[in-house]
Amino acid sequence: MSTITSEAFYNAWKEAVKADQDYLLKIWRNNRDFTYKMMGDEDSMISKVAKKLGLESYEQDYYSIDSILYKKGDLINNPYRAMYWFKEIRVAFEHENSFNRGILEEVAHLLITNAELKVLVTYPNDTPIEELKEIYEIIRSSGHSKSLTEKQNFMIIFGYEPKFEWEFFIYDENNPEWNSYERLKD
Repeated sequence: MSTITSEAFYNAWKEAVKADQDYLLKIWRNNRDFTYKMMGDEDSMISKVAKKLGLESYEQDYYSIDSILYKKGDLINNPYRAMYWFKEIRVAFEHENSFNRGILEEVAHLLITNAELKVLVTYPNDTPIEELKEIYEIIRSSGHSKSLTEKQNFMIIFGYEPKFEWEFFIYDENNPEWNSYERLKD
């Protein structure tokens, strides 16, 4: 069974947001509508990413994870059909509109979540060097640092409104500078 890579997720993300760029820019500053379009809308960005990756999306908080991506076989056959339970989480997805409020909690939450890939999307004003250093130290001091480096399965995507840019970072315990892997520009 193939694992979803950070690069595959990011490529699917780029395609999805680029296709809806005009609408996303229109609602960018409306947190409620923007979050709903990212996850929750029947045509959300995370559902589009899931389809591009051959996965399904569950966008209703699963153990307080904003959204998860899974394969159909990961869903447990449950007699209470209104409830969803999963054997595996392929992608744990956290979305934080307010960069200055809550990203460290989202990082901590992703660290304790068992998933093939852990993704945080948030929106700073520009590349937040000091915050990236703090996040690096949090992850480095966890018991998962080596595994996350080997699997390259903890990623952060920053979205920037003015020029509709997306910047992509993968945690690497040997790279405290978090070199940007790409900054997609319009």
